[in-house]
Amino acid sequence: MDVSSGGQMEGLSMNNTLTRARNESRIKPLPIIIVIAALALLVVLNVVVDGKFLTFQNFTIILSAATVPAFVAWGFSYLFACGITDLSAGAIIVLAATASAIVGNALGYVPMFIAAVLVGVLCLAVNMTLFQVTKIPPWIAGLGMTMVYETIAGYYSQVRVSQGLRVEGLADEMRVLGRSPAIYIMLVIGFIIAYVTYNKTSIGLNARAVGGNADVAQMMGINTRRALMLGGLMAGFFFGFAGVMKESYAGYVVAQTGLSSLSPVFQPLAAVLLAQALQKHINIAIGIPISTFLIAMIFNILTLMGVPSGTFQEFLLGVIVVVFGITAQRNVKGVVK
Repeated sequence: MDVSSGGQMEGLSMNNTLTRARNESRIKPLPIIIVIAALALLVVLNVVVDGKFLTFQNFTIILSAATVPAFVAWGFSYLFACGITDLSAGAIIVLAATASAIVGNALGYVPMFIAAVLVGVLCLAVNMTLFQVTKIPPWIAGLGMTMVYETIAGYYSQVRVSQGLRVEGLADEMRVLGRSPAIYIMLVIGFIIAYVTYNKTSIGLNARAVGGNADVAQMMGINTRRALMLGGLMAGFFFGFAGVMKESYAGYVVAQTGLSSLSPVFQPLAAVLLAQALQKHINIAIGIPISTFLIAMIFNILTLMGVPSGTFQEFLLGVIVVVFGITAQRNVKGVVK
């Protein structure tokens, strides 16, 4: 190739680079239109509910309601990173919340946290061992373990009732973490832990590598069994954390049977699916609290409009899970585990 043609190639390359830079620097109208439309919708909805929506007090209520689902969704993000679908989180959270109340009332805040997190970690250790040893599809084994954990919580509840007592709740003076401003501080702490462990440690990086392609990860020298176990234990940590926060927020958690503990996990499930769909633009650890807040905002608006829980709200949540699931999985090849 002569000098002139080389100069032309360099000139074309330079022009392409400049054109690309100009295009990237331009303000794209679509995101701006979406933001303006969303803000306009919020204003209209605020008018519909007589100004009850766009208030500082209402937004603190929404943020508080989004806190526990955020912790559950962070736990789900680890399981999904490992390529595992396990919906036993609801039953595990009930056990963790109950343990936090029993230990917290007797020994204080630090043992309360340790007890709840230990329950979550131990349950996920059992689940991950079961998945790896038996080779049963995780979603099937997870449903089985959900019933096991529900039975344990139900048995404890029956014992308490037979003694003329109710399920032990967290004492009022121990519920500080479920109230403002402590609940928001705990949310920030949870976010920092989730972001750092998921993005900056070998636990998160290896879990994502194994979940992406276990064979390639193994050829890279990653111990796949250990990576999956550690990823599961991190999920258990966040489920345990969610348990102590739920107990602090609600006071006590009622035991659920017949797979009814699955219902509370659908909101965080929708949040993590939305965060996955936005992952190209927002880190998933950041996207999860944003998603939980948006979903909590939707249900808050429905409540202010007089739509009762148990009817259209659950219908809408089911639609949201399906839509976000389709969006998150559209670029995924293969079978969802």
